[in-house]
Order: sequence, then C-alpha cells, then structure tokens
Amino acid sequence: MQPDSRWRFNIEQRSSLPGLLLRPMIDLMPCKQGPLCARGIEHYWTAFIARSRPRFVLPRVLPRPFRVQLLKEAGLPVYQVEDPRDVPQTFRSARWSIMCEALDHWPELSADQQCRLVLLLHSIGLYSLISARVPEIPETEIRANVDCAELAYRRASSRYVLSLPEKVADYGHADLSELEVIANTAPHGQPIALNASLGVLVHKAKTGAPVEELDEWHARAEQTLEAALAHCDDFGRALLLSRFYRAAAFVPQRHGDRAAVVRMMDLAEHYALETIASDESQKLLQLENLYPVIESRTKEALWLGDLDLALTRAERLINLDPYDSRAWLELGQVRLERNECAAAAEAYVVAATLGPPSSAIGRHMAGVCFRQLGQPLFAAFFFKAAIEIDSKGISPRDEIQGLPDLPVLVALKEWSMRSFDG
Repeated sequence: MQPDSRWRFNIEQRSSLPGLLLRPMIDLMPCKQGPLCARGIEHYWTAFIARSRPRFVLPRVLPRPFRVQLLKEAGLPVYQVEDPRDVPQTFRSARWSIMCEALDHWPELSADQQCRLVLLLHSIGLYSLISARVPEIPETEIRANVDCAELAYRRASSRYVLSLPEKVADYGHADLSELEVIANTAPHGQPIALNASLGVLVHKAKTGAPVEELDEWHARAEQTLEAALAHCDDFGRALLLSRFYRAAAFVPQRHGDRAAVVRMMDLAEHYALETIASDESQKLLQLENLYPVIESRTKEALWLGDLDLALTRAERLINLDPYDSRAWLELGQVRLERNECAAAAEAYVVAATLGPPSSAIGRHMAGVCFRQLGQPLFAAFFFKAAIEIDSKGISPRDEIQGLPDLPVLVALKEWSMRSFDG
C-alpha cells in the first residue's frame, strides 16, 4: 500500500468530524467542507508551490493550544510534533513530504521561498519550529529588505503566541518587544509594519494598558497606514482600511465614547464590504476579513445593550462561516444574554460538535444552559464531556458539584474529583 493511500484511509475512515472539517491543518490536504481558516490552507499551499503567484496571508493567528487540541480530538497524535519531519514517512501526505523536503533544504532556499514556507508553517500553528528556524534579524536588515521584514514578523508573531500565559487574565505579561521593533523598523510602505502596529495596539487595549499608550500606538498605526496605502491596489487598500478601523475602535471604547466606536466600526464594515475580489484567493481574504468585523460588531451591539442587533449580527456571522465553531459560540452568548436558554444550548452544542477551538467551552456552556432549563442530567452529560475534552477544566467540575444529589450524579461528583486529583 502506498503511503498516501494509507494516510487517506486514516483520515477519511478513522478521524473525527473536527478532523475532517479541519483536515488541511493536520496534513495540508484539502477538505470538502470546513471553516474559512481551514480552506485558506489550500491558498497558502498554492502560493508555496507556485512561486509566480502572490504570497497568501490571512490575518487570523491560531491560538497556541489549537493544534494540540485538534490532533487529540482527531485521534492523530502522530502529527503532534514540533518539526514536521518527525512524522513517520508512512503517515505523511504527499504535501507534507514536500514541505519536509523544503525544510531539509532551508539554507539553500531564497528569501522569498523561505517566506512562503514560513507562512505555510505559521498557518497550521507550527510556531516553535518558526521560532527555532528563523534567526533574530538585525534591525538594519528589517528596515532595508521586505523579505527580511516578513521573516522577522512571522518569527515575532510565533514567539508572541508562544509567550502568552495559559490564563487570559495574565496576557498583560506577554512579551511585545519584537513586535514593537518591527512596527518601528519595517518598511512603512508595506503592510508588515501596519500589522505589527495594530497587533501591539489591540493587545494593549485588551489588557488594559493606559489610554495614553493606546493613543500613541493609534497615532503610530495611522501614520504607517498612510504610507502603506500609497503602495496598494484597490483591493489591498480596502482591506488595510478595514483592519485599521476595526483595531482603532478599541481606543474610543476605552475612552467610553460610544458614538466614536460605532463610527469606526461602521467604517471597518464599509471597507470590508467594498473589497471586490478578482479570484478565489481574494474572495477568501474578503470573507476572512469580514468575519472578525462582524464578530466585533456583535460584541459592540452587546456592549451597547442592543440585543436585537446583536442577534442579527450573530446570525450573519453564522451565514459567513457556518463551519466555524467560534461563530456558534458567539450566537450562544447572544441567545443567553436574551434569556433564550434552549436556543443558546442548541448553539453551544453545535459549537462543541464542530470542534476546536470551541470543543470544551461549547460543552461547558451547553451544560450551563441545561442546568438553567432545569435539566440536571443533560447538564451533567455536557459538564462530564467538557472535562473529558479538557482535563484541567475547573469550571465544569464546580458545576457538577452544584448539581442535585441524585444517585447517578453523586457518582459523577465523586468521579470528577478523582479524575481531577489524578
């Protein structure tokens, strides 16, 4: 049996639903249906092997635990490696083998080829390899060479993701120094400097940095945007403007200026919709840019207390990417805010079914909804399922302890504490 046919059998016959929907992130092979981020891998791959095509870059960065969680749920631990070349030959897809061959010849690759390979690695969450493979690049080279700036940015992005603490509450301690260097030194006529500036701005906004720092980074990003726009076509211009206004909306939010937040998010959505795609890659870029805009607009509506508008936007998010588990989490949150527990439970169950990154939280929140609906046995089932997905989860264990003392639930309570201790 040929290695590739054996691998197809493993994926298509033995993998879980998340493994099929997110297959490109496992072994780079295409999926029939899947979320936008998974479908994007095909475009990263095409740009990697067809170097006459433009590089392909989506704004989304996968969280550090994503790949581990996906491979665990897919039942494919053989792919849980720091270096792709550690996957045994018999389990490699044809594309995976080509990527490994490129890594073997890394020193011989041109800077452009290295950039395309690093972008592919970054898209599937192999951050440790990027951090190890790409050396620290001097500021003079970052300033003078776009390819060096791209490699430095992907290295910085990978190291930033790897440095994030496990607890979101501790994100303020993450190391932004490399991203700040790139924001200050990368050629301002390229999107790289803007991406770094916006990354720093958003991180500082989300972690409660002083408003003076936010104002400073907002001004810096705006200057970088003006320089980058001069080198863009109409499609790229609309994308950059949309990304800028979405990130910039955090500043008036911190100032408590609701009107300014709405105005900036209106602009972010306006430019997201203004993009006119000329091919399939641009179409995916358009959707991947619009998705976080509508996601942010849903949170904006919740912040403003307009639950009807929030529901409309959450449903729009589902229409944009029905296979993205995060969209269903968003819908579940809105339904819960509206005291629609049965509909919220349904949304959370779909999120859990679709898999990472929402497997554990979807199950947990479904349990919360069923508890509120007065169905403790359904609640117990989903709390137990959440623990089985994330053995370190504390919240579902606490919820189990709060359930009624029915005989079967007494046994579950004892199990949850023993499994935690073990």
